[in-house]
Amino acid sequence: MAVFTLNRYFSRELALTFVAVSAVLLTVVISKSFISLLTRVMDGKMSADAVLSILGLGILDATILLAPFALFVSVMLVLGRLYRDSEIYAIKANGISVLRLFRYAVLFVLPVLVLLAYASLFLTPQIAQKIETIKLEAKERTSIMGLVPGQFIEARQGDWVVFIEAAERKTGTARNIFIYDQRGERVSIETAHSAQQAESPEVEGKSLVLTQGQRYEGIPGEGGFTVLSFDRHIVRIPELDVALDRDDPEFMTVAQLLGSHRTQDQAELQWRLSIPLAALLLILLAFPLSVVRPRQGRFAKLVLAIVIYLIYSNLMILAETWVANGRLPTVPGLFIVHGALVIMIAVYFYRQGAWRYRA
Repeated sequence: MAVFTLNRYFSRELALTFVAVSAVLLTVVISKSFISLLTRVMDGKMSADAVLSILGLGILDATILLAPFALFVSVMLVLGRLYRDSEIYAIKANGISVLRLFRYAVLFVLPVLVLLAYASLFLTPQIAQKIETIKLEAKERTSIMGLVPGQFIEARQGDWVVFIEAAERKTGTARNIFIYDQRGERVSIETAHSAQQAESPEVEGKSLVLTQGQRYEGIPGEGGFTVLSFDRHIVRIPELDVALDRDDPEFMTVAQLLGSHRTQDQAELQWRLSIPLAALLLILLAFPLSVVRPRQGRFAKLVLAIVIYLIYSNLMILAETWVANGRLPTVPGLFIVHGALVIMIAVYFYRQGAWRYRA
C-alpha cells in the first residue's frame, strides 16, 4: 500500500509540474508569435481571420518542440523538492531506491513519450502544411498593400507578374508598379506611377486602379507592339499561386523521407526522431543532476540544467544544418550529439555512485 501511495504521489507531482511548466513556456512562445502575427495584420500582410488558426496550430507545434525541455525541468523540480525537504532520505529509509522512483516516473513519462514520438513523426508535417497553406491563402486574400516591395509576385503559373517599388500603408497606394500579363502568345506590359486596389463594377473580382502609366501589347518576335498612355486604367488581379512546395522536407511524410536519399530529407527525418529521443535522455539526466544537499534549495541545479539544455539543443540544430548541407555525414548525423549526452549521463551516474540507484 505504501509503495502504491508513493507511486501515485510521485506520478501526480510529475504530471502537475509538467502541465504548469508547459503552460508557462507556451504562454511565452505564443505571446511572442501573437505579437508578430498582429503586426503582419496591421501592415496588411495577413488577414485577421487567419491569426487564430495559425495560433492554434502554432500551439500544437510549440508543444511538440518544448515537451522535452518541459519534461526535463519537471523532473528536476520534483526531485529537487524531494531532496530539499529531505523526503528522498525517508523514501530510501523505507527500502525504496532512486531507481525505483525512476520506474514510477516511467508510468507517467512513457505515455507522454509515445504521444511525443507520434506527434513528431506524423503530425508535424501536417501542421506545417496547414500553417503554410493558411499563410498562402491569407496572402492571396490580402490587398495589394500586402505585397512585398522589391519582389516579383507571380500568379497563373507565372503568366501574370506584378512588382511594386514602394507601398504607402497610410494611403493604401503602391508606387512605381510593373505588371506583366501573358495570354497565349500575346503579352501586355503595364507600368504606372501609382496604383490603388478597388472594387469596380467594370471588372469582375479584385482590381487595381493604375494612374499615369503606359501599356505595351503585342506578340514577341512579330513587332507591331501597341503603345498606349493613360491617366487611369483598371486591371483585374488574378488569384495568386498558393501551391505548397512538396519538395520541402518540412512537409514530407515519414515514408517519403525514408525513401529519399537527399541529405536535407535525411536531416529532417533525424530531427523528428531526435525530439522523443532527446526527451528520454533529458529525463535520464535529470535524476543524477537533481541530487542536492538539504540546504542547497530546490533550484540549486536548475541553472546548470538550463545551460546543458541550451548547449544540447543548439548542437542539435547545428548538426541538422550540417547534415542538410552535407558537412556532416548522415551516419552518425544528429545521433553524434545524442551520443555525447549519453556519455554525460553515464559520467553523472558514475560520479553519484551506483549504490544510490540500486533497486
